[in-house]
Amino acid sequence: MIRQIAEPILEQLKKIEKQLGNQRMSQIPQVKFVKESEMLDGPFMIGDIEVTDELLKKVEAYIQEEIEMMHEPTVLH
Repeated sequence: MIRQIAEPILEQLKKIEKQLGNQRMSQIPQVKFVKESEMLDGPFMIGDIEVTDELLKKVEAYIQEEIEMMHEPTVLH
């Protein structure tokens, strides 16, 4: 579920980065989701997935990890 929600967002971020070119960023971009006021009361739906606050935080963390890997990949030994 996390990947299913995150992949379209990551694709859009990659498109934006491609448009910007190879400009070096002083910081790795940070992702923070903010819910609209009518969504504050509880879960909401994305397609057929019920998104809770907990799931939203997991998606946010997953996207942040992917962004960090794009900008500062690490080598595992």
